Amino acid sequence: MTGLLNAPAASAALPTPASAALPTPVSAATARTYLASLTVPTENRTGYNRDLFPHWITISGTCNTRETVLARDGSGVVTDSACASTSGSWYSPYDGATWSAASDVDIDHVVSVAATV
Repeated sequence: MTGLLNAPAASAALPTPASAALPTPVSAATARTYLASLTVPTENRTGYNRDLFPHWITISGTCNTRETVLARDGSGVVTDSACASTSGSWYSPYDGATWSAASDVDIDHVVSVAATV
């Protein structure tokens, strides 16, 4: 299960507009070249306070969203009685890096918790 609710069955055909064109696939090296050419703006944290953005809700018992995602997306994850990940590994398909400390892993946010200028 991928977490999608009410998703169409894999065999169901999805409607595609006649004018829709699929993008041309590029190699990983080409994608990295494109990414390297992007300008990354400086973060502006003026007035920003992370405490104004409570974002980890309790999923079950003492398990919050972050711990649930870490356990779901990691490999060999072991959790303690408070659901905190005590060991395991997490692979990033974006840059090929692997981490072995949960504290080194950021969980994606739907809404950015900081702004850039």
